[in-house]
Amino acid sequence: MPAEPQSSEPQAILIERNKLVARRVARVLTGAGFATKQYEEPSAIPSTDVDASALVVADAFDALAVMRWLPPRSSLRAVLYTAAESDRLIPLCLEQPRLHTVLGRPSFEAPPREGELLAAARQLPIPFGAHLAWGASGIHLRPSDSAARDSAVVEVAAFANRLGAPKRVGEMLGELTHELLMNAMYDAPVDENGRARYAHDRKAEIALPERDVPHLRAASDGVRLAVEVEDRFGRLTREHVFGGLARALKGGEQDRSGGGAGLGILVVYRSATALHFDVAPGARTRVTALFDLDLNLREFRQYPKTIHFPAAAREARS
Repeated sequence: MPAEPQSSEPQAILIERNKLVARRVARVLTGAGFATKQYEEPSAIPSTDVDASALVVADAFDALAVMRWLPPRSSLRAVLYTAAESDRLIPLCLEQPRLHTVLGRPSFEAPPREGELLAAARQLPIPFGAHLAWGASGIHLRPSDSAARDSAVVEVAAFANRLGAPKRVGEMLGELTHELLMNAMYDAPVDENGRARYAHDRKAEIALPERDVPHLRAASDGVRLAVEVEDRFGRLTREHVFGGLARALKGGEQDRSGGGAGLGILVVYRSATALHFDVAPGARTRVTALFDLDLNLREFRQYPKTIHFPAAAREARS
């Protein structure tokens, strides 16, 4: 008999014990172009299926099994989702670059957000507008100096307050905006020789030339609020993000040399329900932070976080 034709679709493995969640996640992965095999336990998965797969998606409960599979298989990538605390997964992301996304979900009975799962499966950055429902509105600013930075921080906080967010939430999102702008305005810019221009003194008053002025966007659809800062330098790396977070979560010193996220990545992480990174080395760093407006502060502090640093966002040269 002739051999059956081989599917041209990339293969994916899904590990999920909840049948309703598994069904939903499998549909999303199929929508992303994967032929998906579902399993309830890692021990039930033949090694041949792991070898043939391009992607494994699993709850963080099975993270250790997934981490054992990755090193010997250079073509295998992983996405973990969790309804528990995300902090413990940060060192795993630092250890293994092919674990590029952790997806927070509201409960063990709920799947991850489909848009985030699609982007993670396909290793794509998410455009700013795609984080929000169609028709969302907001602000777009280009702060060029220290005074404009401070004004922008105030404007983002006021925008959150106009949406009915508690005062503390507005202050928190202002702090997040300040940290993202400090990274874009002080740590990111370099001269023609690649030397940082302003990172040596982050308290100095500066005025950026037009081509170096970052973009700040804040918008909301009434359910989520998104804050995004983009610079043209593309110097942020996985080590800046996951290394800085891993050290900060352990209470260690943050690395403030060479630009990047050492300047307050923990503040940014603690102030958002999701963080999305899009880095084109030498050309663009775009960081998007999201906050779910329906969460009260107690729920927010317990809510598992999404961090998406797609493998397509290549490391900047050191």
